[in-house]
Amino acid sequence: MASVSAETGICQGTLYRWKHQALVDAGMKDGTPSPDVGDLVSARKRIRALEDELAIVKAVSALYDQTAVVPPKEKPQ
Repeated sequence: MASVSAETGICQGTLYRWKHQALVDAGMKDGTPSPDVGDLVSARKRIRALEDELAIVKAVSALYDQTAVVPPKEKPQ
């Protein structure tokens, strides 16, 4: 790795990560294959957006819960 890093100017840590990912993609090591990573990133973004939306709905619901309910006026008899 040291000689490849020196020749290419790529950090050894990066080369080790690439090697590890290549072994995962080849099925030789456990881990998340490269094609699935994009789906996971998209899913995490969607989950984060839904959690933010839920937080807003909860905050608005709390505001409505704090407002006093005005009973309807009685009809004159």
